[in-house]
Formats: sequence, structure tokens, C-alpha cells
Amino acid sequence: MDSARWNKMSISEQILNIGGEVQRAVDRKERHEMDLAKSYLNKALDWIDLTKNDPKNKNRIEEISIVEDELNDYFSANKYKNNKNSIMSYWNSFFSAIF
Repeated sequence: MDSARWNKMSISEQILNIGGEVQRAVDRKERHEMDLAKSYLNKALDWIDLTKNDPKNKNRIEEISIVEDELNDYFSANKYKNNKNSIMSYWNSFFSAIF
């Protein structure tokens, strides 16, 4: 997705889109389908970058960067010892607030 189109979305829409990809990635990781998990993760990370670069989100960059770091860690060394529930608790809080 191009940045102009992404930037037209509200932060809520951006987070929902990212969260959907994160959920797919986490679910695939849990099923040991790592190729699909990485594909969904990469899409989520691309959208996180777009979100960080969206001028309306300039005050949210630190939070978004922390989430990005947690995701990258969860899908690699997992030094933070996250699991599906801990990763998804962040995203689920947005889902429940919006819906």
C-alpha cells in the first residue's frame, strides 16, 4: 500500500489493519507455518513503518516502535519471552475499544 492511501486512514484504521496481520502471523507461528507467519509479519511491519511515517502519528512513534521491537523479537530470539497471549493482548485492546 502506498503512503498517501495509508495516511488517509485514521490511526484506528491503521491499527486495525496492522493488528489483523499480526493476528494472522501469530496464528501461523503457533501452527508452525513459518513461511506464512513471516509473510504476514512482513506486511504488518511494512504497515507499522507507514504508520510511524504518517505525520498525524508523530506523537505515537515511541509506542509504535516498542510494539515493532516486541514483534520482531517474538518472531526471532524471543528474549522478552512473549507468547501468543502477551503479543495479542496489546492488539486485542484496540479491537475491543473500537468494536
